[in-house]
Amino acid sequence: MALLRSQELCFSWSQELCCPVCQDYFRDPVILPCSHSFCSACLQSWFASSQRRNCPVCKAVSRSKAQPPRNLVLKNLCDAFRQNVDPNAVCRPHAEMLRLYCHDHGAPICIVCRYSAEHTNHRIVPLEEVADLARADLQPNLEPLREKLKRFREAKAHWEQAGQHLENQAQKTVGILRGEFGKFRAFLDAEEEFRVSQIQDEKDLKTKVHDIHLAALNFEINAMESTLTTMEEGLNAGNASLLLSIDALRKTAQRPLPHDPEQALGGEIDVVTHLGNLRFKVWSKMKDFVTYTPVVLNPNTSHGEIHTSEDLTSVKCVPTMAPVFYSSTMAPHQSGRMKQHRSILGHRGFCSGNHSWEVEVGDNHVWGLGVISEQAQKNGDILSGLWMVRHSGGKYEAYSPSCCLPVLPLKNNRVLQVRVQLDWDNGKVSFWDSATNELIHMFRHTFKDNMFPYVNTWGEEPLKMVPLRFTVVLDCD
Repeated sequence: MALLRSQELCFSWSQELCCPVCQDYFRDPVILPCSHSFCSACLQSWFASSQRRNCPVCKAVSRSKAQPPRNLVLKNLCDAFRQNVDPNAVCRPHAEMLRLYCHDHGAPICIVCRYSAEHTNHRIVPLEEVADLARADLQPNLEPLREKLKRFREAKAHWEQAGQHLENQAQKTVGILRGEFGKFRAFLDAEEEFRVSQIQDEKDLKTKVHDIHLAALNFEINAMESTLTTMEEGLNAGNASLLLSIDALRKTAQRPLPHDPEQALGGEIDVVTHLGNLRFKVWSKMKDFVTYTPVVLNPNTSHGEIHTSEDLTSVKCVPTMAPVFYSSTMAPHQSGRMKQHRSILGHRGFCSGNHSWEVEVGDNHVWGLGVISEQAQKNGDILSGLWMVRHSGGKYEAYSPSCCLPVLPLKNNRVLQVRVQLDWDNGKVSFWDSATNELIHMFRHTFKDNMFPYVNTWGEEPLKMVPLRFTVVLDCD
């Protein structure tokens, strides 16, 4: 009510707050020497069109070329008026409140407009009635709009979270990639140093042999040079001196000469041993450094409490706040993730052929291994396409879409490593104890879909995909 009274008081002088040129409330008003005020932009436009600096109201000519001064008092009044009065509630021509509504014009009018010739015989009703009907008509549209806005905001938050997860995942993946390549570089650096040291050792050994032979040659050369010098000096002496020392010279001349020196054989570096097939030798040695796992786990399919190792070959179930790599708790909930089971899928599916992989279950007390169809995973109905052997409470159970065998009899009650074999073409999924080669269970089914390796765990003891052992075989033919 106080605001309404304030508006009514302002209506009486609101006309004085309008620019004579644009008929709107003053914007940055300036004042002329004749005391009339105008919007700064309106006055400049008037001066430009009339080519004379005369007042738009009284036509008085302003002889000053300077910019007219700002009317700060009028500006403050207009600002205060805008803050306290809704301009849309005022009839501009009559400075009266808009209290009526003309249906013929489809617009609010004031009491003065009501009795003007423009609205004669028009349908005039109180403004509040039309506004209330309009509100009642629009109100049902608000809730669906709010719900839609809520969903869009949730989608925006999801995309923002997905973007942040993408950034974090990229940074972590790059970090691990650089670490792995660092290991390769460290291996190659160590291998390089080892092979350089072998060359150095060979060089040192052969240098010692070389030095021994060279020392022996120097000794013989010095001895022969001494003998030769003695004989030359004796022969060049006078006749009397030569004959006095002739016996000694004959003894010196009769000394046995050494055997001819050996040629320098075997004094070269065995370049072939060090450089022959070097890349192949280093690559062959790498087989003890690198591993290959037939099934790699896909962290983008993991349940919120499932976490994978950096090399994507082991998985465990840990509290959601545990600081581990590729934690799906920080990832957005996407359709490709497992939600019903604490599980994760292999990186690729199989739609033909015979495939096998081994999983080390160790001391994990609750786990499940098997295959799942791509369609069942996409639909979120896991049990409709899952073939699994599960261990829980010390018992082994077999699950498939068609049946459930609660207890499987095993000779060995403690299985540490399980081999899963998928024969897609012949419709078989079998599970074996790798240590004893005992068959745990076999499913038979005609597969028609892409089948993914499935790993389920409820324990913090990791399940590990067992790497294959491989050797390098040369075909010399």
